[in-house]
Amino acid sequence: MSKAKQLSTLLQSMEVIDLSHTLEEDMPIYPTHSRYFHTLWDSFETGSQALLYQLIINEHCGTHMDATAHFLKEDHPEHLYMAETPVTQCFGRALTLDVSHFKDTDLVTTEILQEWEQKYHAIEKGDIVNFRFGWDRYWEPRSVSQTYSKSWPGLSGEAAEYLVSKQIKAVGCDVLAIDSYYAVGAPAHYALLGNGINIIENLTKLEEIIGESYMIAFPLKVKQGSGSPIRAVAYK
Repeated sequence: MSKAKQLSTLLQSMEVIDLSHTLEEDMPIYPTHSRYFHTLWDSFETGSQALLYQLIINEHCGTHMDATAHFLKEDHPEHLYMAETPVTQCFGRALTLDVSHFKDTDLVTTEILQEWEQKYHAIEKGDIVNFRFGWDRYWEPRSVSQTYSKSWPGLSGEAAEYLVSKQIKAVGCDVLAIDSYYAVGAPAHYALLGNGINIIENLTKLEEIIGESYMIAFPLKVKQGSGSPIRAVAYK
């Protein structure tokens, strides 16, 4: 049996979980970022033979990936735009930690990571590490509630450096940013992106993949892109 056939058979035997929020107007956004617009461009009613809309979207809207260029200047050795980011960064074994008991002022520490490893799985080179804060429960239209974007927990700079030492590919979370709302100087962003580790934010349904799974999160190939919306899925 060919490798392609083996892979197809294996994936068909696994459950697939969509980890992405639906892109829609009025969805939560980072306070300083531009909004998302989905505007009718042409339709059957206007005499067109096809229906089409125009999208206006910030690179960091919805479920998205940060390119290392998001925080690094061009002279930094790890500076890569989205189009330059190797696609191998976008898939691999995912380890998902459940820290949904956190309050918005809490941080994931190195001790928490090490205790989790001792109990469940060792974090290894090439892994994607996700944090389920459970913040997607607050994902609602801005006109209904802005709780999601007012404050959130995150990853400490020290813990980010620990993940760097593990040589992982990416870090994912179900909050607006991997750094806590209260973080000063974005230490987790600088530690991760500064060492070639991409960041995936605004994930959802991480409770369905607690522990070990296989994750795929492909960004758009945006020239000089600091990030890109993604469709993230996991197999378990």
